[in-house]
Amino acid sequence: MAVVMDFQKKKRDKQIHSERRALQDLSFEKIQSAIHHTFDRYLSALPTGSSMAMEMCAEYALESFLLGSSMGRFGFYGEREEVVFERSQPKFDMLHEDFFDFWRFWSTDPEELRGIDQACRTFLHGWWLDGFDLSVKRLRMKLH
Repeated sequence: MAVVMDFQKKKRDKQIHSERRALQDLSFEKIQSAIHHTFDRYLSALPTGSSMAMEMCAEYALESFLLGSSMGRFGFYGEREEVVFERSQPKFDMLHEDFFDFWRFWSTDPEELRGIDQACRTFLHGWWLDGFDLSVKRLRMKLH
């Protein structure tokens, strides 16, 4: 008798394994310093304190990092970073919109919202690049 395999479960297990490997290279201190560097002027204006916003920023940084990490294999096989980013653009845009919606709740000033939008895009793109670069590096060193 043949064994019946659930390919969706197998794919999910493989994804979890690769995400765990990618997150080994990431430190929470690095995420916190990036959050402070990018969002300090906006965090101080929040009425409820910045702990919830810090957690949300860290969560979106992780998601963006994992998205970039999942695209690293294309860079390993020779695709340019810009082309790979275009490939992940729909997921990245969805992530950016969700992140910006969180910040939009706290501000109504159109000028400040433009700055927040740019800060969100820069923040997420930086984490996407970190995930992508670390994934390519791991693949080149055969640590995958």
